[in-house]
Amino acid sequence: MKIVHSWLRDLATLPDDTEAISFALSDIGLAVEGVEKVGATVAGVITARVIKTERHPDAAKVHRVFLDNGDGTEHHVWCGAFNMQAGDIIPWATPGTTMLDGRLIETKPIVGIPSEGMCCSARELGLGDDHGGILIMDPATPLGIPYAQALGLAEEIVYDIDVLRNRPDAYGHVGVARDLAARFKVPFIQSVPTLAVTGDSRSAPVEIVAGDRCARFTTIIISGIRITQSPDWMVSRLAA
Repeated sequence: MKIVHSWLRDLATLPDDTEAISFALSDIGLAVEGVEKVGATVAGVITARVIKTERHPDAAKVHRVFLDNGDGTEHHVWCGAFNMQAGDIIPWATPGTTMLDGRLIETKPIVGIPSEGMCCSARELGLGDDHGGILIMDPATPLGIPYAQALGLAEEIVYDIDVLRNRPDAYGHVGVARDLAARFKVPFIQSVPTLAVTGDSRSAPVEIVAGDRCARFTTIIISGIRITQSPDWMVSRLAA
């Protein structure tokens, strides 16, 4: 089972020492079969604002994107994704950047006009499988800073542990963190989310067929749910 180092440290005041935690995990019966670093970020990718986009009669499949990264200079990038508009903040791979797949980003001409770097999708930055367009960031994002800093991303340490069938309590981060807190004699921090019940009282019909086997049955109706994009910190942690 995969256990994320930073997630454990959110749940208990554990030392930031992977060797000590690996030893402790094995010592409490959760054998560590491997430790790896995941979620590498791309140095050289910074935030930039789209000033405008412009089509070219000799380039039907791409358009020219004019960018401002806060340095007072207008930068020009040819891009094949068309989901951007003026004012959007996007991740921009500057010339000289080496992407996760090993590609070196350089200034290259298209129809005789230089393209300075590359506008990046989520997949190109290792943030998921979405390659349908350029990653649009929060409009309040500062310009010219590393995209990883803007999104609160960092490399993660992941422990691959062997959980035996008699240890269902260790089938998640909370159980593992609780055991480690006891092992290191440090506080265990378990935040319990609060549930605010609002609106008119509603009920759902329930028929209890075998009352002698059901001492209590509780229901709750949840409405107004919106399905939206998960925040980047959550995507990064779950992907680890």
